[in-house]
Amino acid sequence: KKSEQGFTLVEMLVVLFIIGIIIAIALPNFIQASKKANVQADKANRRMISMQVENYYLDFGFYPKTIQELVSKKYLRSVPNCPGDGGAYQLIKKSDEIQVTCQKN
Repeated sequence: KKSEQGFTLVEMLVVLFIIGIIIAIALPNFIQASKKANVQADKANRRMISMQVENYYLDFGFYPKTIQELVSKKYLRSVPNCPGDGGAYQLIKKSDEIQVTCQKN
């Protein structure tokens, strides 16, 4: 029965080769976009936390010691995690200002 038609091994290898090339081109772009999105999310989280720290200061006259204080006083809904590798944001007092840092796990 020679009437059955299908793909030859060479045709299948060519298709797999083309798919491999497309993946090789797209994957680095996807990884770079993911890293850029994590950096932007981190900046946004730090800005939001910093603004709430300042609001806390305006209300109480002193800075909170931890981000958990912001949550307990309803300045934040929850303690955000650092994007990407995870970790937790922390407040560090430097001279007269509070800095928001990400402590990676």
